[in-house]
Amino acid sequence: MGKEMLVSSGDGETRVAILDDGRVTELYFDRKFKKSIVGNIYVGKVENVLPSLDAAFVDIGEEKNAFLYINEIALDMDFEESEEMHKKIQHILKPNQNIVVQVTKDPMKSKGARLTTFISIPGRYLVLAPFNDGIGVSRKLNDAERESLRQIAKEIKPRDYGIIVRTAARSADKNILKRDLKILMRTWNEIQRRISRTNHPSLIINEQPVVLRILRDMFSSEFDAIHVDSKETKKDISRYLRNIGVDFSRLYLFNEPGDLFEYFNVNEVIENAIEKRVWLKSGGFIVIDYGEALTSIDVNTGKYTSNKNASDTILRTNLEAAEVICAQLKLRDIGGLIVVDFIDMTSEKDKQRVLEKFKQCLDKDKTKTEVLNFSKFGLLEMTRKNVSDGILGALCKPCPCCSGSGFVKSEETIKYEIERKIRTVAIKNPEKAFLFKLNTSIACQIIGQGGRNLKFLESLTKKHIIIKGDNDLPMDGMILAAKGTYKEVDDAAKPFKIGDQIELLVEETYLHNSNDALARTDGYIIQIINGKKYMGKRITVEIIGVSKTSAVAKII
Repeated sequence: MGKEMLVSSGDGETRVAILDDGRVTELYFDRKFKKSIVGNIYVGKVENVLPSLDAAFVDIGEEKNAFLYINEIALDMDFEESEEMHKKIQHILKPNQNIVVQVTKDPMKSKGARLTTFISIPGRYLVLAPFNDGIGVSRKLNDAERESLRQIAKEIKPRDYGIIVRTAARSADKNILKRDLKILMRTWNEIQRRISRTNHPSLIINEQPVVLRILRDMFSSEFDAIHVDSKETKKDISRYLRNIGVDFSRLYLFNEPGDLFEYFNVNEVIENAIEKRVWLKSGGFIVIDYGEALTSIDVNTGKYTSNKNASDTILRTNLEAAEVICAQLKLRDIGGLIVVDFIDMTSEKDKQRVLEKFKQCLDKDKTKTEVLNFSKFGLLEMTRKNVSDGILGALCKPCPCCSGSGFVKSEETIKYEIERKIRTVAIKNPEKAFLFKLNTSIACQIIGQGGRNLKFLESLTKKHIIIKGDNDLPMDGMILAAKGTYKEVDDAAKPFKIGDQIELLVEETYLHNSNDALARTDGYIIQIINGKKYMGKRITVEIIGVSKTSAVAKII
C-alpha cells in the first residue's frame, strides 16, 4: 500500500488527509472564514517604517497590518535608491508608498502576516521568479537529473526572469517545461495588468484552493489512489490533472454510507492530534506544550519497563519517541523553535544514536528543519519552518476560562477572592443590606456549614448579607442583585411570599423529618410537609413560611 489522498468537502469546509501505508501523515483544513493567505499576492501600502528593526508594517487590506523585513525586499525592484545594498529600510521605503508583496506566513496569534517582495509563482514543474535572474534546481534530484534540467532551464528561461525547477520535473521533457512556463508567464502578465489598475491596498491574486495546491506541490507516481466525497471535487481534480498532463485513473468517488474520514479512521487521528499527550507503543508517552515563544516536548517512560537495565529502557523509549515526535511535528504542522526533553542519558553513544534517529526521521519531512546537538542540559533544540498555526490554530481557539494557559483558579482561590469583593462592596456602600448571587458551589463555601462563614462576614462588615446560589453563573461570577434596607433586601431574596401557590418536583426526603420532603428552585430550598409519599412527582403546594434561604409549604 502506497500513498493515498482523501478529500472531504462540506459546506464551507474542505479537509484533506495524506495516508502513507494506511497511516495518516498529514492533515490540511480550509474553511470559508478561516483560509490561509500564504502565497497570496497583494498591492500593499507602507504604514510605518521601523528603522530600529529594519522592517516595515504594510497595509494589505487584511484585518492586521503585515510585516516586511528588509532582507525580504528585492532591491532590483523600483524602490528609491535601491541600488545601494547597504541602505537602511528608511532609504528604501516611505510611508504611504505602494508596494507589491506576497504572503510567506499566515497571521498568528497577535502577529500579522509576514511578507516578501520576492514574488514567486509556482507551477507543477517550475517556479517563476519575476524579480530574479537566476536558475535553481531541486536538490532532491540526483546530479545527472539536475544537470540535464539546468540545461533545459537555460534554454527556455525568459530574459530578466528567474526560474526554479521543481522535483516533479524529474521525468518531464523540454516541451512539458515550456508549457508550464507559458502558463506561469500568462499568470504573471495578468498579475501585472491587475497591479497597474490598483492604487490602494487590495488582493491581486489568490493562491490556489487547498486541494489543487496539494496536488501541485505533492502529487507524484507514489500516489496509489485519491478518494473524494464530492462529484464537484472529483471534476476539479480530474480537470487539473488533465491540464498538467497527468493520466491518473485511480480517482474514486466515495459511495459508502457515512463519512469518508470516519471510514478511513481519520477522525480519530484528528481528535488525538489536538491532545497534549501522545502514547508510545512501549507504554511511554510524550507531552506536547505549545508556548508563545516555543513548543516544548517532554518524553516519559510511563508504564514501560524492560527486562534489561534502566539505561536500556531509557534508550529504547527515546528512540521510539524520536520517531513519534517527528511524525507529530508533520501531522500537527508544528513550526518555529522546538525543544525536546528526552529522558536523561548518561552515555554519549546513546545520545548520538537518538540524535541520528531523530534526523533520519526528519528527512521524511518536506518542510525545512534544522537540528542542533544536545545542549549541556540534555535538551535537543530544533527549528521547523513555520507558515501557519498548524492543526491547533485551524481547529481550536483559546479556552475562555483559562485564556489558553491550561490552568483555572481553584474553587478555594475563587471563594477567597469573592469574599474580599463582597467585603469591599459592603464596607464602601452606605446601604445596610446586600443580596449577592454566586455560582452555587462557591455560594455554599461562602455561607459555610450552618451559615457560620456568612455570619463571620456579616460581623466583619457590620452589614446584613444574603447569598444566593445560581447554577447558571460561572465559577467566578458575582452579581450584586439588590441593596438597601433589611426589609428591601430580604424581600428581594425571597422568591416566594406566604400564600403563593406553586408547582414543584419533589426531589428527596427531609433529613430532620422523614415524613416531609424537599424541593429546590433557583437554589432556594422548600420543605414540603408530609411530602414524602410524592417523591419524584410534580405537585402543587402553598407557601406557609419563608426565610432567607428556604421556605415551608403544605400540599393543596
